[in-house]
Amino acid sequence: MFAVGQVILGAVAWGIQPWRYMILALHIPCFIIIAYYWILQESVRWLLSQKKFDQAKDVLQRVARRNRKQISEKSMHALMNPPEPVKVVEDGDEPNLFQAIFRSGVLLRRVCTTPIWWITTTFVYYGLSINATSLSDSMYLNYILTCAIEIPGFYTAVLILDRIGRKPTLSGGYLFSAACNIAFAFIPSDLSTLRLVVYLLGKFGISVVFTSLYLFTSELYPTQYRHRLLAFSSMVGRIGSITAPLTPVLFPIDDSILNLNLVAIPEIYGILLRANRDILQQMDYWEGIPSVMFGAMGILSGILVLTQPETLGTKMPDTLAEAEALGKPESKIKT
Repeated sequence: MFAVGQVILGAVAWGIQPWRYMILALHIPCFIIIAYYWILQESVRWLLSQKKFDQAKDVLQRVARRNRKQISEKSMHALMNPPEPVKVVEDGDEPNLFQAIFRSGVLLRRVCTTPIWWITTTFVYYGLSINATSLSDSMYLNYILTCAIEIPGFYTAVLILDRIGRKPTLSGGYLFSAACNIAFAFIPSDLSTLRLVVYLLGKFGISVVFTSLYLFTSELYPTQYRHRLLAFSSMVGRIGSITAPLTPVLFPIDDSILNLNLVAIPEIYGILLRANRDILQQMDYWEGIPSVMFGAMGILSGILVLTQPETLGTKMPDTLAEAEALGKPESKIKT
């Protein structure tokens, strides 16, 4: 749905080019969400936690009728009378996150590796989306196509992750995208159709990676630290999305670009370009620089993926010992 939203953005921007009106057209419909207050049912889990059993029962029965199902009295009674939660006594000797990272060489290497994947993924993903407006022909159509190609990329990842494994999917996606990006840098500008096809294939590859990255990253870490280390990798990875909007500056600057009202670039970017017109036009640019950067980072991350264990068909690690034993024979897993 994220890709569909980007396609809609490109279509709206194409039809409503003044950016202020475009923002209004995109955001005014968001007020429809207010109607969700009356449309959506309250969470059954929340109702039960607040001991509003009658309301929870009504919601469950309504959902069951809508799905042409019946809830037995036994099941309803079990839901309305949940057992008392078991209190877990934490082990006082268990190391905290920072101690665990520096005590375990395996975990430390993963903590250093996974953020690089995330930086590469966000940098290439958003960089390709933004730079699509700098391709030849229709900038709006190019942007829409660049976003639409993500949809088959997402479904491809879903189809192959459980068939060929996490490592081949991620490493292959990185390297395929890198090859397309580097090839794009050397395709003559007069071959616009070929350039567009190769560019879209590069976006397809990184879309496969983006879909798979959450899963593989989370499977490398033990349960007790999983959410925090996944969040850390994603947070550091936003360095890529922060720097990606700067890559259009590496394209050759001409009057047509300086006067465009770009879709994916804020107005301040155009103001800065126009203010420095003379300086920019005196500089020599090679338009393939961004693509080579995307390719180089893709190759690096594709190789780094191969240094980690395959997690397909393995139990997600609950403890640090199990996480360290990933990729080893089961007999070596410490209990």
